[in-house]
Amino acid sequence: MNAPSAPGTPGTPMKNGTGGQPATSRELSPGERWYWIIDQLSTLNVCARVRIEGELSARALRTALGALQDRHPQLRTAIAGPAPQRPGDGPRFVPSDLPIPLREVRLTGSEDARWVSEVDGHELAVPLDWGSGPLARAVLISGPGQVHDLVLTVPHCIADGTTALSLLRQWVGLAAAPPPPAPAAVAPGPVPEPFEALFPERFRVGAPAPSDGPAPDGPVSGDLAADEVGRLRPERFVPFGRRRTRMLHRFVEGDVLEGLTLACKREGATLHGVLAAAVARAVARDAKAAPNAPFAVGSPLTLREELRRPVSEDEVGCFVSALHSVVRYRPDDLWPMARFIKDDLTARKNLGEQYEVFHLLAAQGPAGVADSEPFVGHFEEHGPFNFFVSNIGRFEFPTELGAWRLSGAQFVGGISVVGYFGSSVTTSQGRLSWNFTYIDGAVSPERAERLADDSVAQVIAAGR
Repeated sequence: MNAPSAPGTPGTPMKNGTGGQPATSRELSPGERWYWIIDQLSTLNVCARVRIEGELSARALRTALGALQDRHPQLRTAIAGPAPQRPGDGPRFVPSDLPIPLREVRLTGSEDARWVSEVDGHELAVPLDWGSGPLARAVLISGPGQVHDLVLTVPHCIADGTTALSLLRQWVGLAAAPPPPAPAAVAPGPVPEPFEALFPERFRVGAPAPSDGPAPDGPVSGDLAADEVGRLRPERFVPFGRRRTRMLHRFVEGDVLEGLTLACKREGATLHGVLAAAVARAVARDAKAAPNAPFAVGSPLTLREELRRPVSEDEVGCFVSALHSVVRYRPDDLWPMARFIKDDLTARKNLGEQYEVFHLLAAQGPAGVADSEPFVGHFEEHGPFNFFVSNIGRFEFPTELGAWRLSGAQFVGGISVVGYFGSSVTTSQGRLSWNFTYIDGAVSPERAERLADDSVAQVIAAGR
């Protein structure tokens, strides 16, 4: 699914109607607007990280960031809010000529996990300046012995986990190449068409609702009331505008990862099913739930390969939707839960349920922060899930580039106001990186540690 494509593959540009010229500005789509709104309530960034061992200069990285911007028009944009003189207009992508900023952190001693504290303390907490642009920023963390961590951060309105990692991979590749000659000024745009324009015809926004079949068969009946479904209960309510994503880093590798992969094949489950089942089981245990109690776990899923044209992972955009599975808690056996989640997601995707949220956003989504509270409050109280596992699967990232050794490629995404506990999963370079996230205050650090450690322990045990 994640084979690298040719660098710089562009999306289809928008036309502005003036002689068919590519548009350098366009209005945010309903999905992009939703992410932009909730990013203003509570920061919603996506970060990608990799470690490089070898001689590396900030100058080369800055040059490479410029070349990366030249490849991708959306990295040369800002977002302009609705203009008072144009009532009814929405926010727009507009050109920005500012370079991607590179922040440097120099360590005097070995701090192997400093990148985690930088992501937790700054990159997930501080929004990008979308008003001036550009819609990206980068960090270089350099320690003794020529050990460096690179972090690239982009807002969720233009990026998913795959996008962030692809941009990081391109950045590293550009930095490893000989420096190009100074380029001429790059013209703004063209801004690629919105994600929703690529939906299959029968699922286009404005078409009849796609889910016209029965609910998928499974251990949870279709008429189960929403208030009967288990969710993660917050320890206290944190106002939407004061929510902050915190992060915990975990990983699985080597024989443990190989054993888990073989166990999934043996048991007829997917790796994602096992991860989602483990988190659901950890939440159920934490709640001291009775056996067979239903819990809803969310699964953000890529749509890149099912759109009207295949979308390469090198294209900038947020090409995901989320589905939920209501799975019965099995304290004695993880595998039935894992198999159910696999089958349930397949059935829901076959019905087209992954497109329903975009119909909802187009018809009823808020226009801006000022009118967002009813919509956000409804999701808070009645949303189908409030904990989730975002797994992008296997992502190819080089382990060597010239004299450099590369390791630990992974992503982590914020939560904002769409849940309380999540995790971002990347399998790359022989390691499964599992970054857990939680809303500070709604979930205590001790509870987040307990949920994360329980989830990882279950997965390790399943692979034995």
